[in-house]
Amino acid sequence: MDPASLSWYVAQTKTRAEGKASQLLGLKAIQTFLPRLLVHRRHGSRRWEALEPLFPGYLFARFSPRPDIIASVRWTPGVRSLLGDEDGPEPVPDEVVRYLKERVGDHGYIVPGQPFAPGMRVRFRRGPFVLLEGIIERPASRDDRVRVLLTLVRTAVTVEADIDDLEQT
Repeated sequence: MDPASLSWYVAQTKTRAEGKASQLLGLKAIQTFLPRLLVHRRHGSRRWEALEPLFPGYLFARFSPRPDIIASVRWTPGVRSLLGDEDGPEPVPDEVVRYLKERVGDHGYIVPGQPFAPGMRVRFRRGPFVLLEGIIERPASRDDRVRVLLTLVRTAVTVEADIDDLEQT
């Protein structure tokens, strides 16, 4: 098939069926792209990293917009529908998919940047300093921790905090 006749489309999937739909579309020789994001999870003191879809419930599929192929994609187990209107699925510009693929890079997933930079004002969402505000001083020695400068009783104090406990003000 001529690559110039292929376009990217967005397939809406059933809940948590992105991987299954992508795999089954691949078996039908339809190229898919499921951008994933590395997320940090925490439950109590237990921490872990997980890969989750960047767009939960959606994936990109590249195919020719022939009626038989559209029907084949729509009837793939795990696929709910193709995004578009009554005239058919709406193509996604190649630049959008290219940009996302660049962000995915060699890792195979997107690694989010550090959300907090030195000098940024933050508020504690939980912990012993809940609702207090401070300024990010610098990254701490351990991953996912930063040093925050607080003013307590007219005295500047530096504390180390998990980034999960902070929000930008």
